[in-house]
Amino acid sequence: MNTRINDGGEQRPMWIDERFYTRSHPWRKVHLDYHNSAYMPSVGEAFDADEFGDRLVEGHVNSIVVFAKDMHGYFYYPSSYGPVHPGLKRDLLGEQVAACRQRNIKVYAYYCVTWDNYLAERHPEWLVFKRDRSTYLPAFGQPPSWTALCLSHSDFVDTVLAHAHEILTRYDLDGIWYDMPLPIDGECFCSTCLTTLRDAGLDPFDIEVQRKHKQELLVGFMRQAYNQAHELRPGCQVDQNNQTRLGLGERAIYMDNIDIEALPTAMWGYLYFPANVRYSRPFGISVYGMTGRFHRSWADFGGLKHPTQLRTELARIIAQGAQITIGDQMPPSGRLDPAVYATIGQAYAEIERLEPYLVGAAPVVEAAIVVRGPLLDDIGRPGGSAAEGVSRLGESVLGMVKLLVELNIQFDIIEPDAELERYRLLVLPDTLSVDDALAERLRSYLAGGGALFASHEALRLSGTTASWFDELPLTYEGEGPFVPSYLACAEPLLDAIPNYEYALYEGSARWRGGSGREESVWARLGEPLFQRAGNHYTSHAQTPFDHVTDYAAVVQQGNFAATAFPLGTSYYTHGYWVYREIFHRLLREVLPAQLVETNAPLSTEISVTHQQAHADHPERWLIHIINFSSNPRTPEHVEYYEDPIPLHDVRIDLALDVPIARAYTAPEQITIPVERIAGGVRISVPRIDISAVVVLEQGEAGG
Repeated sequence: MNTRINDGGEQRPMWIDERFYTRSHPWRKVHLDYHNSAYMPSVGEAFDADEFGDRLVEGHVNSIVVFAKDMHGYFYYPSSYGPVHPGLKRDLLGEQVAACRQRNIKVYAYYCVTWDNYLAERHPEWLVFKRDRSTYLPAFGQPPSWTALCLSHSDFVDTVLAHAHEILTRYDLDGIWYDMPLPIDGECFCSTCLTTLRDAGLDPFDIEVQRKHKQELLVGFMRQAYNQAHELRPGCQVDQNNQTRLGLGERAIYMDNIDIEALPTAMWGYLYFPANVRYSRPFGISVYGMTGRFHRSWADFGGLKHPTQLRTELARIIAQGAQITIGDQMPPSGRLDPAVYATIGQAYAEIERLEPYLVGAAPVVEAAIVVRGPLLDDIGRPGGSAAEGVSRLGESVLGMVKLLVELNIQFDIIEPDAELERYRLLVLPDTLSVDDALAERLRSYLAGGGALFASHEALRLSGTTASWFDELPLTYEGEGPFVPSYLACAEPLLDAIPNYEYALYEGSARWRGGSGREESVWARLGEPLFQRAGNHYTSHAQTPFDHVTDYAAVVQQGNFAATAFPLGTSYYTHGYWVYREIFHRLLREVLPAQLVETNAPLSTEISVTHQQAHADHPERWLIHIINFSSNPRTPEHVEYYEDPIPLHDVRIDLALDVPIARAYTAPEQITIPVERIAGGVRISVPRIDISAVVVLEQGEAGG
């Protein structure tokens, strides 16, 4: 669905994915981890089905993942395959399922696929082998991690499917939740993988060959698991964790849901979910964002997140049209902790009140970051493929995500085969390879009125020394030898950025050209006298600026803009304010009217969703405002969002060319003044503590 934006008629319309309107998955899920090694002599001894079920109800939980088989390889029901955990004396899975059924709580069975310590020790022929011929088995005397079994072994896959058949036919489940089906690091050098690839005339040590093979193995397993579950239990939900990796389009057709495991206080951080939710949602199926109740990460017994921090994280999830999962871990005793569910209950009670404004709400999108890389690469993590050791795909994408979020641009993340024409603005990050086919599509996109920003490598036609944007003649002369180099601003930047030679901490490419188009060059590349090294150095750090070159560093021509330096990677790594200001200024030129304008501080996140008219309400637009006001921290501990500084009189201008009858906060229904302005509508929210949802109901005022 496209919707008209009041922009003078020059820009493309906004994109709203109508598939969101019919999604009906539960909004308040708990993922209940329960991994217990043989060193736990007794498990589940304190479990009481009524207490368990009632505690979930008190926590406002309406769906849950409970355990069938854990990462140690133990089952939590009397499996005919085994091993059942030696300390378990009951059918724990069965009792949990029954308790949930009695309370109308959706229930899914957890099954760990390629992390299975028991199978890894007993089936060494199924192990993943690394490039150095070692495996992921722990050293003697060390606890195991991801023991990594390979999906190339059909007898291993058959074993997994036999286990799943037993689980799905024995219990009244709403679904099955497969964890860690993903081939670890996207490669394996076991004898089966080596033979398969060599017999096909392929080089098994080529990363693209490995990634394609592992994608095929993963797709094959997912297809079998999906078909099996739906044949055995029509309507059953099949989840496969860790799927927010490149090439998701081939796998999404065998998923009923995309789960984004992203505990922000753990290794994922606070940028992982914002990146991966925007990559996942264009595939048209339900998306869940997962955080945790832990202070840190999984199995953080004794670690309990502050309620305010949890509420902040949940507000961010729903703002992107995603449902919520909160990760918990049940103690070995089998008794849910009352304090944990009191904390979850505070947050989920608020979500429950908001659900009328969440169900069927679709994100309103104006832009997209275009990404490309090896299959199964994770755009939400810094670094690239383990085998390459050089790619900075993650840094480049995360930097762009941070920039767009801070500037309140509403965006998706897509691969080049997506429908580019849906978007008003395309952002090409530093590492994007633009081949002839993509270049032709980008030229057509620009000619059709789209706006585009390209950074660093994305400015160059792959394999050449020319820019694919041939309206501005530029010639690539390689990467500059100076890191850092400098940005020498030209006149157009002076009203926003002081005249100064700014450090380009990641260096820059050298682009010669712009001759006859001097007005298109916003800044030139500056260089020091020499590169700091053992035989050339001065003072504490980089050599100071010495001279301005003829190389273009920042260019803008019509609805096209670009930087010669890696803007995304630089901003992710260094957070230098000048990079954000340059990016913002360039977007002002190529995208004159963005959907959201605000006086809120940089730390505030603002997202917009849309609901169709319904019997219970008119068509409405929802503005999600999240106050990411953090507390000072040491370099050693996680970010704290526990005592936010309230925001006052937050003005938001929304470029909507539709009549608005009334505005109010949800769920409180406190009236918010709304006025018509030249570019759309304006609201002012008097106070925001943690977050707010403002509802704009479409229609004539007073009607």
